[in-house]
Amino acid sequence: MASALAALFFSCNEAPDSAAQNKEERFDIPAYFKSEISRLNQSLPTVKKTVVKDSLSETKTIKISNWTDELASFSTVDLNKPAYSGILKKDSTAGKITYTATDPKIDVSKVEITFTADNKPKSFVIERTIKNSLYQTKEVLKYQADSAYSLDKNQSVLLLGDRRYQIESTFLP
Repeated sequence: MASALAALFFSCNEAPDSAAQNKEERFDIPAYFKSEISRLNQSLPTVKKTVVKDSLSETKTIKISNWTDELASFSTVDLNKPAYSGILKKDSTAGKITYTATDPKIDVSKVEITFTADNKPKSFVIERTIKNSLYQTKEVLKYQADSAYSLDKNQSVLLLGDRRYQIESTFLP
């Protein structure tokens, strides 16, 4: 009986270790954007920014003073959330990684990251869908390092109807 208990004890202790070894680490988007935000807060680049709400648009050339707020939609996408475990399919090719959700109930539908020849992230395309009983939001976020970024959001709100928001920003020399 003692040997049976010992076997049971040791088998229970091994399971968490093997589960931890099988956990796939995905690209750390929040860490990347934390680094970008820090860099951009220091350099304070000038951007040409166009904001469109439904059919109204406005374009300005500005210096963004708070990149944390400006890139918040990007930095909150965390592919390593426990909720995504086992439901993000990874497809890698030379210079590109694509994560696709296999469960339509999660908010991230697809993430595509392209890399430079020296394996640094060059661009991100993030597709998100958020649904609940009051509204549905579809977002496409795009970021090209030192070049441009955009957010395209379509929102359908119960009793209020449909809204479209679009932000396109280009870094100026």
